[in-house]
Formats: sequence, structure tokens, C-alpha cells
Amino acid sequence: MTAKLPQTLNIGVTEVRKKLGSLLNLVQKGEEHVVVEKLSTPVAAIISIQDYEQYRRLLAQKMHRELGRKVGAEALKQGLNSEQLLEEIKAIRKTLFKEDYAEFA
Repeated sequence: MTAKLPQTLNIGVTEVRKKLGSLLNLVQKGEEHVVVEKLSTPVAAIISIQDYEQYRRLLAQKMHRELGRKVGAEALKQGLNSEQLLEEIKAIRKTLFKEDYAEFA
């Protein structure tokens, strides 16, 4: 079974105020994504919590990949291979852990 992409409903902010409850029901059922417009300009979207959580996961994955690329590039600049980089990260984590939890030791 293939997932069906919800329809997009563009609606003015005044109409959203009037129909918020029914719009939320459509969004919750996965039937609609609502694009809220102000003066005919899209300003916000109402999507289901599942779609929002998926968006957040995809955004986090993208940020993680970008960070990995930047760290890798910096490591190359400093002449570190992957093993040296991992050792450096472990040492930094150990130091930070000690700083954060020194009061509990």
C-alpha cells in the first residue's frame, strides 16, 4: 500500500478563524495540509503532528550530515585521519563530561 500525499488547502486567515476545528480534523486525519494566507501571501502551514515530527527528523538528519561534512573538512585541514579525529572527539567528550558532572563525583 502506498502512502497518499495529503491535499493542500490554501485558505485566508479570517476563514481559518471561522473553521479552525474542522480544519484541524482534516489535518489530523491526514487528508489535508492547510496553508494559511494573509493578504494572499502564504505565512504558515497547519500539518499533522506526524508530518511535523517527520519534518523535524529530516531537518535533524540534514543538519547532522552538514555538521559531519564540516567536521570532516576541518579535520582534513588539520591533518587528522578518521581514527585521530575519533580519539580527539572521545577526549573532548571525556573532558566535557567531567566538567558537567564534577559536582556529583
